[in-house]
Amino acid sequence: MESADTAQLENIVHQQLRECSPIFLALADPIRQDIIMMLTKHDSLNVAQIVERSPMSRSAISHHLKILRQAKLISSNKVATEIYYCLDIEASVVQLKTFLSTTEQIIVRKTEASE
Repeated sequence: MESADTAQLENIVHQQLRECSPIFLALADPIRQDIIMMLTKHDSLNVAQIVERSPMSRSAISHHLKILRQAKLISSNKVATEIYYCLDIEASVVQLKTFLSTTEQIIVRKTEASE
């Protein structure tokens, strides 16, 4: 029989999963993964610099940057007429760790209950 605590944790993890969905969706695309890897190697890059390092068009890169920004994995900063993008994943990492921790608690409780 499932405890009330486990059921409560399952409700929490369900909400956490919903909140993490934009991160998962953003990270699912190989182009966005490439952009993130580029940004790990540089403090910041503008769209032209990212396009130089990618086979994608400027409009495609802009689209991917928008998704990464919406998922709060990158931030942007306007300098003169250029917008520079930088990695800003600390909050997302904490969010994902919290989701994984709650999931792990559920697994441990269910494993213990079945023993």
